Amino acid sequence: MAVPTLRRLARSAVDTRQPLRQAACLVPSPRPVDSFATSLCSQPRRNNSPLGLIRQQGFHGKRSKVASAVVGDDTPAGTKRVVFLGTPEASSLVLRDLLGAAEASAGSEVPFEVAAVVTRPSKRKTHGKTIEGSPVASVASELGLPESSILSPASARDEAFLDAMRDLKPDLCVTAAYGNFLPQAFLDIPAQGTVNIHPSELPNFRGPAPVQRAMLRGDRNLCVTLAYTVLKMDAGAIVSQEWLQLGENGTSAEALEELFRRGSRMLVDSMPSLLTGRAALEAREQDDAMATHAPKLSKDEGSLSPYAMTAKECHDTSCALSVWPGTTLRCVCVTPVARRGKGGQGENEPLEFKEETLTIKVWQTSVEADSGEWDEDKRALEVGGVQMCRGRKATDMLVVCHGGTLLRVGMIQLPGKKPMQPKAFFNGRKGAVVTVKEEEKLNVEFNPDILQKIAKADASRGINNN
Repeated sequence: MAVPTLRRLARSAVDTRQPLRQAACLVPSPRPVDSFATSLCSQPRRNNSPLGLIRQQGFHGKRSKVASAVVGDDTPAGTKRVVFLGTPEASSLVLRDLLGAAEASAGSEVPFEVAAVVTRPSKRKTHGKTIEGSPVASVASELGLPESSILSPASARDEAFLDAMRDLKPDLCVTAAYGNFLPQAFLDIPAQGTVNIHPSELPNFRGPAPVQRAMLRGDRNLCVTLAYTVLKMDAGAIVSQEWLQLGENGTSAEALEELFRRGSRMLVDSMPSLLTGRAALEAREQDDAMATHAPKLSKDEGSLSPYAMTAKECHDTSCALSVWPGTTLRCVCVTPVARRGKGGQGENEPLEFKEETLTIKVWQTSVEADSGEWDEDKRALEVGGVQMCRGRKATDMLVVCHGGTLLRVGMIQLPGKKPMQPKAFFNGRKGAVVTVKEEEKLNVEFNPDILQKIAKADASRGINNN
């Protein structure tokens, strides 16, 4: 961060004794806001200047070779300033490439350096006792970036954060899965605008879950787009696009990593034109009439329904929701249990049966085309049936889905247990019969008098229900 910004914010924190409001955007992730701000005001007054106070926090240490790509006091004249915004693991790939490109740009026609890295605030884990920084903050620290250049505002609307951004005077901002809304006040700051790496073929799948929504639809021809950011979600002009053909068993985690990797290469290749403004002149506007949306995922979407879904639909769902929330089967397991008395089980004494209803998490799925893998001597091929694949060395299990299609499952996990192969589950329940529980249909009976009142009310408002 530029020295004037640090000097102004540090002076404000010391003079007003209210550091949380003015210095919140300087919280070095993963430190908590309050402890950092308190320590800023309680430093020994051996050096009373604002810059001296900041240096006592250890912000100005040795920089790695990559960290030299961050703007400092020795920035060469004419070097463009870039601010990067991102949070998850996929974003850290982009940050690494951007820092490498900044270092390589020294001496070129359009040199640039990273002025700051912005990420979402740290999360508290294990009942608030542990603080976990974002992957982007971790990578930034790992590469030797000074903590003063890693900003973690609670909101991009925060006035202290916006003032810090204005003082930085960035030429370009780059976002990659940042996760916070960017107001118009922020978008007006960078001279050449803000660009975003979005993993979809815009204008298709605008929104927070583009890859998952595409895969839920069975689409494996995916795309990543580099586009300008405007106030309307994912509606900015397109700079470039690149496609990815995902394998039939590829997951959303694998797709997101590869798409952001390709998007990062597109970004690096486009940096000269982005920083000079040429890209903005050549970018093509989106057709809003063709736009589709990719809303946030819900936990309920991870529940598989083999009675209504084919094996391919179940497999597509499992692959799409591999990151979150995962996919589950609700099963009934009936296991024979031998009675054990003093003399053991009597010859004519019947077995007891233990019935359990289990919610089983499943992954590493595939569509089994060979119906011969199902052993019909043990059990008829009926929807909802579950059994191990044929063969003594088999480790996977099969689930009969709608239309008699077979879903192959390679890994499962019971609540509170470690992941295991299906073979381990069946070995622990000898002779068990497992069946997917059919969802109970809710029977709703409408009162005719109430329906008549609703119809009259609609008619009075001019609503025609025919």
